[in-house]
Amino acid sequence: MTLSLDSQQLESYVPVYDAVPEKWEDARPFIVEQLKKLANGVNSREIGFFLDQELLSGKAFIPGVNIASEGGSSQQFRTVLRKVITFPSLSIGTNSQLHGITVDANFSLIQMFGGATDATALTGEPLPNGSDTITYDSTKVYVTVAAAYTRAWVIMEYMQEL
Repeated sequence: MTLSLDSQQLESYVPVYDAVPEKWEDARPFIVEQLKKLANGVNSREIGFFLDQELLSGKAFIPGVNIASEGGSSQQFRTVLRKVITFPSLSIGTNSQLHGITVDANFSLIQMFGGATDATALTGEPLPNGSDTITYDSTKVYVTVAAAYTRAWVIMEYMQEL
């Protein structure tokens, strides 16, 4: 999808209208346009599902690699995907889990965050935090922590296209 500068495609609120033209010939294009705005408004919302499988986040990413010779355009929407990686526990030091995501030349990380819980001590912390880190490679996610936790999750949001 190409973005026009005078477009209302980036409008994130569902429009409110109180007047529809009386004649069907005038009302039909008006209603079609309002339905498009409604669909764009609803579809541009972040989806609240956090699952351990790759799914759409509901986000669209516009900035990107602009390789004109390959038909690229920085004004093209890119789909942002989300996946939750579960760590059954974290021990002090570096812990790893397979992520099952295709990491290749087209992969771009958007954000990576998480949380760790100690169900025994009833404590927890966001990840990364202070000296605690989250990193990834082509097959695994790594969480390095200074304290042990009984469970943790890492959420990766990424694109699979330039």
